[in-house]
Amino acid sequence: MPRRFFLLFLLTLSLLLPLTAAAADWDWLPFKNLFSSRTIGFVPRTADNIGAELDAQVMRLLEPEGYARDAVSISCTVPVFLGDFNDTSPLARQMTEELSRYFVSKGYRVDETRKGSEVVSVPRKGEFLLTRDTRKLQSRTITTEMVLTGTYTLTDRSVRFNMRLVATPSNEVIAMAAGTIPITEELEPLIADPQPPPPLQPAVRTRLPR
Repeated sequence: MPRRFFLLFLLTLSLLLPLTAAAADWDWLPFKNLFSSRTIGFVPRTADNIGAELDAQVMRLLEPEGYARDAVSISCTVPVFLGDFNDTSPLARQMTEELSRYFVSKGYRVDETRKGSEVVSVPRKGEFLLTRDTRKLQSRTITTEMVLTGTYTLTDRSVRFNMRLVATPSNEVIAMAAGTIPITEELEPLIADPQPPPPLQPAVRTRLPR
């Protein structure tokens, strides 16, 4: 009888081993590429690294004077292509979003410059508060102590961001940091801006305090 149970145990084990091996192999998962992708998180991680450098440089100025991070307000703008300051990309806009997130999480006061003067409700789409229409902005005057700005350059393999915090009254660069994001199939669609260029017309510019 014990021999019979032992043989049954071996038979059961032989049937379970292939299933265990299959479970350990990512190939059976329909979302294998999603979980194993090494490109997920490149943008937020690079933004965190850039933000940490900017934060460290700002704090070297604030701490000796007895100020904390919440004493500084920041307006965040979108990085532009170094070869053409009128050109940007979805990747650059995403970089601004990630850096805004980082500054808020660290305790800085971040001003939302795209806030509209009212909530716009669009049927079958939803309610919207943010806008890039200068006629609908709540304010076109920047009143923060610093402005986040920057540029980016492209190579065949990577995108290099150079970001800086500029003092609004003096235009002095308070802090500057850089980061590189590798170009992958996942990020390639974010490099080119699919929107057509707007027609040439007089631009409305945001006023900075003097």
